Amino acid sequence: MSSYTLTDETAVDVLIFWIESTDGSISFSEQETVKRVLSNMEYDLSTYQSTLSHIGAMSTSHVSEIIEEAIHYVRSNFSDDGQRLTYTLLDAIAHCDGKISSGNTTKLARLKKELGV
Repeated sequence: MSSYTLTDETAVDVLIFWIESTDGSISFSEQETVKRVLSNMEYDLSTYQSTLSHIGAMSTSHVSEIIEEAIHYVRSNFSDDGQRLTYTLLDAIAHCDGKISSGNTTKLARLKKELGV
């Protein structure tokens, strides 16, 4: 278990990072999509920025560990509707460039199976 404590918001933040950084960088359109979607959900963007700062200070193995924990957290703590909403959010981010990478296709397929969406 990692030393990073997950909440509903930070678990989603970690998964957003996981999806948007699939190709090794975060594009402007991905950043803008995240801001727009989270703003529409009346979500405090400072929490998201704080989570990204924490992730930036983690080792690669720790980031991998926290991603696994975030998937487990969402599966265990979110209602079926919450899991579907989280998946839909991540799917929108993955598709924001007008195409979806094979890496994101793989990640979304895994989430679909893990969350039972």
